[in-house]
Amino acid sequence: MGTMKIMGSEPRRILSFVGDRLAVPAAAVALVMALFFASPGDGAAFRNLEKGKPLPDFTLKDLAGMNHTLSAEKGKVVILGFVRADQDRSVKTLNALEEINTLLKDEGVTVWAVTSQTEDMAAIQSLVEKLSLKYPVLLDEEGKLYGQYGLFTFPVTAIADRKGNFDFEYSSYSGDYQDTIVNKTRVLLGLISEDEFTKSTEKTEIAEQSPEQKEAGRNLQTAKVLLKRGFGTKALPKLEKALELDPGLVEARILAGEIYVKDEQYDKAREQFEKIFESDPANNEARIGIASVLIAQGNLDEAEAQLQQAITLNPDPTLALYRLGQVYEKKGDAQKAMETYRDALERLLKKSGER
Repeated sequence: MGTMKIMGSEPRRILSFVGDRLAVPAAAVALVMALFFASPGDGAAFRNLEKGKPLPDFTLKDLAGMNHTLSAEKGKVVILGFVRADQDRSVKTLNALEEINTLLKDEGVTVWAVTSQTEDMAAIQSLVEKLSLKYPVLLDEEGKLYGQYGLFTFPVTAIADRKGNFDFEYSSYSGDYQDTIVNKTRVLLGLISEDEFTKSTEKTEIAEQSPEQKEAGRNLQTAKVLLKRGFGTKALPKLEKALELDPGLVEARILAGEIYVKDEQYDKAREQFEKIFESDPANNEARIGIASVLIAQGNLDEAEAQLQQAITLNPDPTLALYRLGQVYEKKGDAQKAMETYRDALERLLKKSGER
């Protein structure tokens, strides 16, 4: 899901200033600023991938130390589940992928899970044994693949076609996950048509979603359209209604929290971000949201601590670095602020292909 970056002219001035200091071409700065200040809904779960284009190749080891290379799987449909071992929805994803692997492994399908949580190998191994997983769980030891693919939230699943091209993604986990992944894979195998996939998805959604959830989803989509057009004030009631109908809508909470920050309703903003932590303690977008509240309130030491943790845990810490630069600037440490802004900008330049 995309996250709104609610920022004014001062951050834009700072990024332009850093770009000048780095001797970055004006066109490149404009491009990365467009990426950084993107409206909600513009990005997908894989921020650096493009549908129909090859997935970046990688070689990762599994728990037994065996190498697995993506390009070696050409000719097969590849399902990649990116997970966190300490997250309930990720555990459900891992379990569903085992069912999918059992069902499709003889059809020319490769199923892999990927985790960057290599600091607790014993916990990962225990989870694999508990779930009786037969497919490989790969270790992205330094989070490089997470960053290369532009991941922000977990779990998320990508499907590559037989040519190795990125074709489909599924964010988070819900009741239709297994059927959706299986049927989309069958499309890529030529076993069913795209129309049949669409119809199966619609039927599953009807069966899985309550009337309240459907209405919540409609309100969320309307809010995202309004935000994209710059109408945050009009979007907020839609987000509040969505959350009233479906309190588990994380994307709605993130967007509502960021609007509250902009409107200086800091208690309401923090409430939204903390509710996300109740169900997902590893959510970095919520952590960065809380840091934004702390910065606005002048609690700079606490904000710095939150952002340092977000940078450590987040495979793509660009936004956290930007916020940390704000902290250093407000503390009067111009050197640290410049270095941190520079790091954020260079990451954006790298993602945009300018460096």
